Amino acid sequence: MVKARGRAARVKKSDGQKTKNKLKELGLIDEVRMIESDGKYVYIPVLEGKGLGKFEIVEIELEGREKRKGFRELLAERFGEENAKGVLSSYDVVGDIAIVQIPKELEAHEEEVGKLLLKGDNKVKVVLKKAGGREGEFRVTRLKHLAGEGRTETEYVENGVRMKLDVSKVYFSPRLSHERKRIMGEVRDGENVLVLFAGVGPFALEIGKAHPSAKVVGVELNPEAVAYFKENIKLNKLENVSVELGDAKEAVKEKFVSWANRIVMPLPMGAEEFLDTAFLAAKPGCVVHFYRMVERVGGQKRANEKIGQAAKRAGREVEFIFEKEVRPYSASTVQIVLDFRVN
Repeated sequence: MVKARGRAARVKKSDGQKTKNKLKELGLIDEVRMIESDGKYVYIPVLEGKGLGKFEIVEIELEGREKRKGFRELLAERFGEENAKGVLSSYDVVGDIAIVQIPKELEAHEEEVGKLLLKGDNKVKVVLKKAGGREGEFRVTRLKHLAGEGRTETEYVENGVRMKLDVSKVYFSPRLSHERKRIMGEVRDGENVLVLFAGVGPFALEIGKAHPSAKVVGVELNPEAVAYFKENIKLNKLENVSVELGDAKEAVKEKFVSWANRIVMPLPMGAEEFLDTAFLAAKPGCVVHFYRMVERVGGQKRANEKIGQAAKRAGREVEFIFEKEVRPYSASTVQIVLDFRVN
């Protein structure tokens, strides 16, 4: 490693971490050189900028930091930019587990792709491949291990909420993180919030943590997901969140008729089959967040029509208040969210 001369903040070793945090907050740390210590002092490489007057600045030679190549760069170098695109556009990271889709052109090299991902992303400890579509009653993806540690359980943190889950046993999408944050901002204190198809609890947990006076209930059919949901409630010390194991239609009939001020329906396929259930659970003025995979052309209009038809069957009126494309799914399909108020 080559040493490079430059400016550094010199601080007592006992103040090293505190000073590093402050300089990082100010955006003044020089990432090209490494932090070093002589036993008594710590030398933190710094950039030019406002705020350095508060620190003792010295000129010193420090070890240069080797630039780490990211997964994108490594993949493109090895297989070419076009081949790399098929992997880069479709992989997710859940906690420290990456889940990739391998295009046909790279199937013979899938294990090498996994090793490149481990090398290019230091947060990733396990690489799994999607070995099929979502299968079975619980829409769980079949996975194959490519590289890293031999496990499928991880801990994922989002909007300050910790969630344990096993990606081989439950359905989970990190791509709805922005939607979970949006709905957190929509919920009002004291609301009764019902999350259907709740999974390991991401919507319910995040809403519950942001709004301690709200009562939040998740309903989930997959017993593995419910077990993790219960563990996650304890992990985040939430007393206003609970989960019901069972079919959404039966749970609402038994416990939640005219109960909800807000209903979240994050089931990508088939949520329209539960619209009657949502209307049964909805108090007057209830806001429903309805998610659906639709065709790019005309799909949203058809989803609106299905909601209108369900409202008519229930003798309710709906007011559409928000609509958005959440994410692309394929060349012809997108996931949308429709927010509507039930009267």
